[in-house]
Amino acid sequence: MLRMGRAQAWPTQRLFDNALIADPHLVVAQGVAGLLSRVVRSTTVVGSGEELIESARNAAPSLVVTEVKMLGISGIDAMVHLRSQGCKTPFLFLTTNAEPAMALMAIRAGARAYLPKTVAIDELLRALENVAGGRSYVAPHLTALMIAEKRSTLPVLTPMQLRILQSISDGVGTKELAALLGVSVRTVESHKYVMMQELKVHTTLQLLRKARAEGLIGA
Repeated sequence: MLRMGRAQAWPTQRLFDNALIADPHLVVAQGVAGLLSRVVRSTTVVGSGEELIESARNAAPSLVVTEVKMLGISGIDAMVHLRSQGCKTPFLFLTTNAEPAMALMAIRAGARAYLPKTVAIDELLRALENVAGGRSYVAPHLTALMIAEKRSTLPVLTPMQLRILQSISDGVGTKELAALLGVSVRTVESHKYVMMQELKVHTTLQLLRKARAEGLIGA
């Protein structure tokens, strides 16, 4: 979990009006909410990706702090779903997953910040200040690794994107797929667009061909 680190003065003014904290371990989410209470006027805690989506729709938070691996829908897939519905709330990922590939995936999908839970509290504060100022922030030790990962030709897709890709390959239509996943048609199309960008293709046929060539789905 977060380390103390060196002493750094917290801002005297609030950085955000309201924050949504999402973590499958509620005691962790409540701990983060306690820390953020120093710079956020109010916080809401949820424990699943579905609750994250519902709460973000209803409460319109000014910040979302979420784990990547959630109960149900992942934090990244929840963000993509909300983005497809016009949500512009900044997402800060505070996670046990310190893999540069996952950090790169989150940033490419629209995250504003990405931090492993092993960082010092002062680094969390720096990330919050950057996000509040409209800037992005990634833990410094991940940045160089992300650059190397970005140079790799291996595409990085989320579990939901892989499921959508395989379903399209199996001949499942967009409307049927949306119903099966419990999401909107727009969300499915949004995932397809992100995958096309990731695999650098322009049509569904090209997407499937490239995915098969990369071994992402079966022939």
